[in-house]
Amino acid sequence: MNTVRLILALSITALLLMALPSPAQQRFQRWGGGVDDEPLHFGFSFHYINADYKITLKPDWQAPYSDYPNSSFSADSLYGVYSPFSSGVGLGLLADIKLTENTNIRFAPSLVFSNKMVNYEYTPYYINPHKRELEVQVRASYIDLPLLFKFKSDRKGNYRGYLIGGGKYSVNVLSSKAIDDSKKTGTEKHLKTKPGYFSYEAGIGFDLYFDFFKMSPEIRWVQSIGNLLDSREPNMYNRPIDRLMLRNLQISLFFE
Repeated sequence: MNTVRLILALSITALLLMALPSPAQQRFQRWGGGVDDEPLHFGFSFHYINADYKITLKPDWQAPYSDYPNSSFSADSLYGVYSPFSSGVGLGLLADIKLTENTNIRFAPSLVFSNKMVNYEYTPYYINPHKRELEVQVRASYIDLPLLFKFKSDRKGNYRGYLIGGGKYSVNVLSSKAIDDSKKTGTEKHLKTKPGYFSYEAGIGFDLYFDFFKMSPEIRWVQSIGNLLDSREPNMYNRPIDRLMLRNLQISLFFE
């Protein structure tokens, strides 16, 4: 989390510095393509995502795992389960409706490629005292459907700050149904998540006006709601986990 906080602090500082208008910029106010005067306008966006899972373990999560009677596979006792931060990218569209001079509602569907990792650390055998660790990839390609409210400050020269927040429904097009584990055992199985989930998000950004368009760098925090874990087919990866929640830091660039 220290890395995420550092990225967030540096990004906010950079945006604040960008938002300070110079005297020359205050004298010459760019048109920005006229998007602020339109009741409905469109755009597109690029996203960088840094995400991990928040994992809640069961009371008996350290117990050894056995695949009996399906197979003779068994695993040692666990002493750690964690999810490191993983990077992803996304590309999206934007439809923006003007409600008031300082409030807009935005629908910004995106296609996001963001695989996650979950690491399992096992207690070593007494005859081989080396740490044994399994790294499991959770494949994910999401269609994000966020509905957001944008609260804007008054325009100062060619800059304007804003806060944004709302909710989102995400669909994983690489859902559990696309992965057949019925004939697999032990480490061949997958850690699966539910095909869809809701989340809430909040962030900060700045509108930067140019002659024929507006560009908006934005930082947004996203937190899923509910349990994402798909445990219908028990295996060594989902057995110790009680709840799985997704959280990510998203850095976006909008063009309108």
